[in-house]
Amino acid sequence: MMNEKEFAAKLGEIRELGALQGGYITKEQLSEEFSELDKEQSDLVAEYLRKVNIGLDAPLEDSDILTDEENGYLRFYMEELQDMEVPDEDKKRVLSMGAIAGDRQAKEALIKAYLPGVVDIAKLYTGQGATLADLIGEGNVALALSVEMLGCVETPEDADALIVKMIMNAMEEYVGTEADADKTDEKALSIVETVIRSAKELSEELLRKVTVKELAAESGVSAKKIREAMRLTEECKEYITDEETQE
Repeated sequence: MMNEKEFAAKLGEIRELGALQGGYITKEQLSEEFSELDKEQSDLVAEYLRKVNIGLDAPLEDSDILTDEENGYLRFYMEELQDMEVPDEDKKRVLSMGAIAGDRQAKEALIKAYLPGVVDIAKLYTGQGATLADLIGEGNVALALSVEMLGCVETPEDADALIVKMIMNAMEEYVGTEADADKTDEKALSIVETVIRSAKELSEELLRKVTVKELAAESGVSAKKIREAMRLTEECKEYITDEETQE
Protein backbone atom coordinates (compact mmCIF):
# COMPACT_ATOMS: atom_id res chain seq x y z
CA MET A 1 0.00 0.00 0.00
CA MET A 2 1.33 3.46 -0.97
CA ASN A 3 2.10 5.99 1.69
CA GLU A 4 0.61 9.49 1.44
CA LYS A 5 3.67 11.05 -0.19
CA GLU A 6 3.96 8.33 -2.84
CA PHE A 7 0.23 8.55 -3.55
CA ALA A 8 0.39 12.33 -4.06
CA ALA A 9 3.39 11.94 -6.37
CA LYS A 10 1.53 9.34 -8.45
CA LEU A 11 -1.46 11.67 -8.80
CA GLY A 12 0.84 14.37 -10.14
CA GLU A 13 2.37 11.93 -12.61
CA ILE A 14 -1.00 10.74 -13.87
CA ARG A 15 -2.12 14.32 -14.40
CA GLU A 16 1.00 15.09 -16.46
CA LEU A 17 0.45 11.91 -18.47
CA GLY A 18 -3.14 12.92 -19.13
CA ALA A 19 -1.99 16.34 -20.32
CA LEU A 20 0.64 14.82 -22.61
CA GLN A 21 -2.02 12.61 -24.18
CA GLY A 22 -4.54 15.38 -24.74
CA GLY A 23 -6.72 15.10 -21.66
CA TYR A 24 -7.13 11.39 -20.96
CA ILE A 25 -5.44 8.28 -19.67
CA THR A 26 -6.22 4.67 -20.48
CA LYS A 27 -7.59 2.21 -17.97
CA GLU A 28 -4.48 0.10 -18.54
CA GLN A 29 -2.23 3.04 -17.69
CA LEU A 30 -4.26 3.71 -14.57
CA SER A 31 -3.92 0.09 -13.48
CA GLU A 32 -0.17 0.17 -14.07
CA GLU A 33 0.33 3.40 -12.12
CA PHE A 34 -1.96 2.38 -9.24
CA SER A 35 -1.71 -1.38 -9.02
CA GLU A 36 -1.71 -1.56 -5.21
CA LEU A 37 -4.58 0.73 -4.26
CA ASP A 38 -7.11 -0.02 -1.59
CA LYS A 39 -10.78 0.95 -2.07
CA GLU A 40 -10.39 4.33 -0.38
CA GLN A 41 -7.44 5.32 -2.55
CA SER A 42 -9.21 4.09 -5.72
CA ASP A 43 -12.12 6.37 -4.89
CA LEU A 44 -9.73 9.27 -4.34
CA VAL A 45 -8.13 8.69 -7.75
CA ALA A 46 -11.54 8.64 -9.45
CA GLU A 47 -12.52 11.86 -7.66
CA TYR A 48 -9.21 13.48 -8.59
CA LEU A 49 -9.58 12.63 -12.28
CA ARG A 50 -13.06 14.14 -12.35
CA LYS A 51 -11.81 17.29 -10.63
CA VAL A 52 -8.99 17.86 -13.11
CA ASN A 53 -11.14 17.01 -16.15
CA ILE A 54 -9.16 13.95 -17.23
CA GLY A 55 -11.12 11.25 -19.04
CA LEU A 56 -10.62 7.49 -19.14
CA ASP A 57 -9.73 6.09 -22.58
CA ALA A 58 -10.89 9.33 -24.25
CA PRO A 59 -10.97 13.05 -23.44
CA LEU A 60 -14.13 14.34 -21.80
CA GLU A 61 -16.66 16.08 -24.02
CA ASP A 62 -16.30 19.86 -24.12
CA SER A 63 -19.95 20.18 -23.15
CA ASP A 64 -19.20 18.31 -19.91
CA ILE A 65 -16.42 20.62 -18.73
CA LEU A 66 -17.00 24.01 -20.38
CA THR A 67 -19.68 26.62 -19.96
CA ASP A 68 -21.73 27.78 -22.96
CA GLU A 69 -19.66 30.97 -23.04
CA GLU A 70 -16.40 29.00 -23.01
CA ASN A 71 -17.66 26.69 -25.76
CA GLY A 72 -18.48 29.74 -27.87
CA TYR A 73 -15.03 31.19 -27.32
CA LEU A 74 -13.41 27.83 -28.07
CA ARG A 75 -15.21 27.47 -31.41
CA PHE A 76 -14.07 30.94 -32.43
CA TYR A 77 -10.49 30.31 -31.29
CA MET A 78 -10.20 26.93 -33.01
CA GLU A 79 -11.52 28.42 -36.25
CA GLU A 80 -8.57 30.80 -36.15
CA LEU A 81 -6.18 27.87 -35.72
CA GLN A 82 -7.69 25.87 -38.58
CA ASP A 83 -5.78 27.87 -41.18
CA MET A 84 -2.48 26.75 -39.64
CA GLU A 85 -0.83 23.58 -40.85
CA VAL A 86 -0.53 21.16 -37.92
CA PRO A 87 2.46 18.82 -38.39
CA ASP A 88 2.17 15.10 -37.80
CA GLU A 89 4.24 13.44 -35.08
CA ASP A 90 7.21 12.74 -37.37
CA LYS A 91 7.36 16.38 -38.49
CA LYS A 92 6.96 17.49 -34.90
CA ARG A 93 9.99 15.41 -33.89
CA VAL A 94 12.03 17.06 -36.64
CA LEU A 95 10.93 20.51 -35.47
CA SER A 96 11.79 19.61 -31.87
CA MET A 97 15.29 18.55 -32.86
CA GLY A 98 15.74 21.77 -34.79
CA ALA A 99 14.51 23.82 -31.84
CA ILE A 100 16.86 21.93 -29.50
CA ALA A 101 19.70 22.86 -31.86
CA GLY A 102 18.64 26.51 -31.72
CA ASP A 103 17.09 26.87 -35.18
CA ARG A 104 14.83 29.96 -35.12
CA GLN A 105 12.45 28.80 -37.85
CA ALA A 106 12.04 25.43 -36.16
CA LYS A 107 11.20 27.15 -32.88
CA GLU A 108 8.54 29.33 -34.50
CA ALA A 109 7.01 26.34 -36.28
CA LEU A 110 7.08 24.28 -33.09
CA ILE A 111 5.19 26.98 -31.18
CA LYS A 112 2.43 26.89 -33.80
CA ALA A 113 2.38 23.09 -33.64
CA TYR A 114 1.70 23.17 -29.88
CA LEU A 115 -1.09 25.78 -29.92
CA PRO A 116 -3.89 23.17 -30.13
CA GLY A 117 -2.19 21.29 -27.28
CA VAL A 118 -2.34 24.40 -25.11
CA VAL A 119 -6.12 24.34 -25.57
CA ASP A 120 -6.29 20.70 -24.45
CA ILE A 121 -4.27 21.47 -21.33
CA ALA A 122 -6.34 24.56 -20.56
CA LYS A 123 -9.46 22.39 -20.42
CA LEU A 124 -7.91 20.51 -17.49
CA TYR A 125 -7.96 23.71 -15.42
CA THR A 126 -11.44 25.03 -16.21
CA GLY A 127 -13.96 25.27 -13.41
CA GLN A 128 -11.34 26.50 -10.93
CA GLY A 129 -12.02 30.22 -11.12
CA ALA A 130 -10.09 31.13 -14.28
CA THR A 131 -11.64 31.62 -17.71
CA LEU A 132 -10.69 29.39 -20.63
CA ALA A 133 -9.48 32.43 -22.57
CA ASP A 134 -7.14 33.50 -19.77
CA LEU A 135 -5.83 29.96 -19.32
CA ILE A 136 -5.05 29.69 -23.03
CA GLY A 137 -3.34 33.08 -22.91
CA GLU A 138 -1.16 32.04 -19.98
CA GLY A 139 -0.41 28.74 -21.66
CA ASN A 140 0.66 30.39 -24.91
CA VAL A 141 3.09 32.64 -23.06
CA ALA A 142 4.56 29.63 -21.26
CA LEU A 143 4.77 27.76 -24.57
CA ALA A 144 6.87 30.50 -26.15
CA LEU A 145 9.15 30.63 -23.10
CA SER A 146 9.56 26.86 -22.96
CA VAL A 147 10.59 26.59 -26.61
CA GLU A 148 13.40 29.05 -25.90
CA MET A 149 14.65 26.70 -23.17
CA LEU A 150 14.89 23.55 -25.29
CA GLY A 151 18.65 23.87 -25.55
CA CYS A 152 18.85 22.20 -22.14
CA VAL A 153 17.23 18.91 -23.32
CA GLU A 154 18.44 16.22 -25.68
CA THR A 155 15.49 14.39 -27.23
CA PRO A 156 12.06 15.29 -28.71
CA GLU A 157 10.45 13.34 -25.86
CA ASP A 158 12.30 15.49 -23.32
CA ALA A 159 11.27 18.60 -25.25
CA ASP A 160 7.62 17.54 -25.18
CA ALA A 161 7.75 16.88 -21.43
CA LEU A 162 9.40 20.25 -20.74
CA ILE A 163 6.92 22.20 -22.86
CA VAL A 164 3.87 20.52 -21.34
CA LYS A 165 5.21 20.86 -17.80
CA MET A 166 5.86 24.59 -18.20
CA ILE A 167 2.41 25.15 -19.68
CA MET A 168 0.81 23.25 -16.79
CA ASN A 169 2.86 25.13 -14.21
CA ALA A 170 1.83 28.48 -15.70
CA MET A 171 -1.84 27.55 -15.62
CA GLU A 172 -1.63 26.18 -12.08
CA GLU A 173 0.04 29.38 -10.90
CA TYR A 174 -2.61 31.48 -12.64
CA VAL A 175 -5.45 29.47 -11.14
CA GLY A 176 -3.87 29.85 -7.70
CA THR A 177 -3.50 33.60 -8.15
CA GLU A 178 -7.14 33.91 -9.22
CA ALA A 179 -8.24 31.86 -6.22
CA ASP A 180 -6.28 34.12 -3.87
CA ALA A 181 -7.87 37.17 -5.49
CA ASP A 182 -11.33 35.66 -5.04
CA LYS A 183 -10.64 35.04 -1.35
CA THR A 184 -9.48 38.63 -0.94
CA ASP A 185 -12.64 39.91 -2.64
CA GLU A 186 -14.83 37.67 -0.49
CA LYS A 187 -13.10 38.91 2.67
CA ALA A 188 -13.54 42.55 1.63
CA LEU A 189 -17.23 41.95 0.87
CA SER A 190 -17.70 40.29 4.25
CA ILE A 191 -16.15 43.28 6.03
CA VAL A 192 -18.36 45.72 4.10
CA GLU A 193 -21.46 43.71 5.04
CA THR A 194 -20.39 43.65 8.70
CA VAL A 195 -19.79 47.40 8.70
CA ILE A 196 -23.20 48.15 7.14
CA ARG A 197 -25.07 45.84 9.51
CA SER A 198 -23.31 47.14 12.63
CA ALA A 199 -23.64 50.77 11.55
CA LYS A 200 -27.36 50.38 10.86
CA GLU A 201 -28.00 48.77 14.24
CA LEU A 202 -26.02 51.39 16.16
CA SER A 203 -27.52 54.25 14.17
CA GLU A 204 -31.05 53.06 14.93
CA GLU A 205 -30.15 52.76 18.60
CA LEU A 206 -28.67 56.28 18.81
CA LEU A 207 -31.24 57.81 16.40
CA ARG A 208 -28.47 59.46 14.38
CA LYS A 209 -25.48 58.73 12.22
CA VAL A 210 -22.59 57.18 14.09
CA THR A 211 -18.97 58.22 13.96
CA VAL A 212 -16.20 55.99 12.69
CA LYS A 213 -14.71 55.96 16.19
CA GLU A 214 -18.00 54.91 17.79
CA LEU A 215 -18.57 52.15 15.25
CA ALA A 216 -15.02 50.83 15.62
CA ALA A 217 -15.48 50.58 19.39
CA GLU A 218 -18.88 48.89 19.04
CA SER A 219 -18.16 46.47 16.18
CA GLY A 220 -14.49 45.63 16.68
CA VAL A 221 -13.76 46.56 13.04
CA SER A 222 -10.81 48.94 12.74
CA ALA A 223 -11.39 52.56 11.76
CA LYS A 224 -9.22 52.00 8.69
CA LYS A 225 -11.45 49.15 7.45
CA ILE A 226 -14.60 51.15 8.20
CA ARG A 227 -13.32 54.05 6.08
CA GLU A 228 -12.41 51.59 3.31
CA ALA A 229 -15.96 50.21 3.43
CA MET A 230 -17.29 53.77 3.18
CA ARG A 231 -15.15 54.28 0.10
CA LEU A 232 -16.43 51.09 -1.51
CA THR A 233 -20.15 51.66 -1.02
CA GLU A 234 -22.42 54.67 -0.57
CA GLU A 235 -24.74 52.62 1.66
CA CYS A 236 -22.32 52.96 4.56
CA LYS A 237 -22.67 56.74 4.44
CA GLU A 238 -26.37 56.47 5.24
CA TYR A 239 -25.41 55.44 8.77
CA ILE A 240 -21.82 56.65 9.29
CA THR A 241 -20.13 60.03 9.41
CA ASP A 242 -16.37 60.48 9.35
CA GLU A 243 -16.66 63.39 11.77
CA GLU A 244 -15.15 62.82 15.20
CA THR A 245 -18.07 64.15 17.23
CA GLN A 246 -21.84 64.28 16.98
CA GLU A 247 -24.15 66.94 18.26
